[in-house]
Formats: sequence, C-alpha cells, structure tokens
Amino acid sequence: MTLTQAIDWEGRYREGRTGWERQGPHPCFLAWRENGALAPPGRVLVPGAGRSEEPLRLAEAGFSVTVVDAAPSAVAVQQERLKGTGGEAFVADLFTWDPPTPFDLIYEQTCLCALPPGLWPDYAARLARWLRPGGRLFALFMQTETEGGPPFHCDLAAMHALFGAELWSWPERLPDPVAHPAIGREQPAILLRR
Repeated sequence: MTLTQAIDWEGRYREGRTGWERQGPHPCFLAWRENGALAPPGRVLVPGAGRSEEPLRLAEAGFSVTVVDAAPSAVAVQQERLKGTGGEAFVADLFTWDPPTPFDLIYEQTCLCALPPGLWPDYAARLARWLRPGGRLFALFMQTETEGGPPFHCDLAAMHALFGAELWSWPERLPDPVAHPAIGREQPAILLRR
C-alpha cells in the first residue's frame, strides 16, 4: 500500500470486507449504454475499478479499456476478464501514475468516494489531466449522508467546487440518485472536460 492511497484495499478484498461491490453492472451504467451516452469507440479509463463488471462490458462494447487499481487481487480479476479484448489492467498508485496520452472518457464509479477527502483535490486534478478536452467523466457521487468512510459522502456542493467551471461543464439537471444496495445512494453525473 502506498502512503497516498491511505487505505489497505488489498486487505479488504482478502478479508471479504467489500460491501461497496454490486452484483452485476451499475444501473446507471446500463442506462448510459442504453441511451447512447456511453457509446464506443474511444479510449476509456476505469480508475479504482476493483472487481466490477463494467470494464469487461466496456471492452465487449468496443471501447479500448484501461483499468488502474491499487489492489493486486482486483487487478488480477480484471486482467483475467479482459484477456482477448485488448483491454489492460495494472496495479499502480493513482497519485503517481500518468498515461502516455489522455483518455476520451473516464468511468468514475467508486474511486473518489473511496479516498479520504483530503486527497480529493489532487485526484480531481489528475482526472482532469487524464481526460482530453472535450472528453466526458461518467461519475457516480456517493451520497452516504454520514461522517467518515470509506465510502466518504460526496456532498454535491463540494463536488461542484471540486469539479469547478474552469475545467468542467455540468449538466443543467442531474438525474435522480440511484440507491446502493448497502450504502446510501449515488448521484450520477456526466461532466464534460473543457
């Protein structure tokens, strides 16, 4: 574990403390695919993907997928799933890793809310650097309405400040939040990188 990642995710996977995991793809992911918002082709980054199914679904749909995670066992799951798709998954510290070229879109499902809020400004700056201008950030902001974490509550006013208008364009209206089976709700949003 690196100091900047702050939480031993590999230990949580080994101990079965993975209450954030969903069975199957996120309902917003399916809706974005169905309504055409999340349509290939393009290069997509899924940071902190864990063992989620979305990277494989994106690769099967025709995206070029890159997964970066701090937990070796989660990366091994993604590597096995992505075999033969052209996708890649590897272990890296998100606070030191940089891709050779920016991505067309980023699918940000659980990484932000997994990080202590003190790390959010650096992480948001990295998301902006990893995404090309005109690219889209598909975000699911966790709404726990509680103190502490992980997952940490992603207050929407704080998210608007974190993803400010100088680099990001927010939609005029956000869709309804989606219930998480174990942890509060998630607020979907598609942000455009200016």
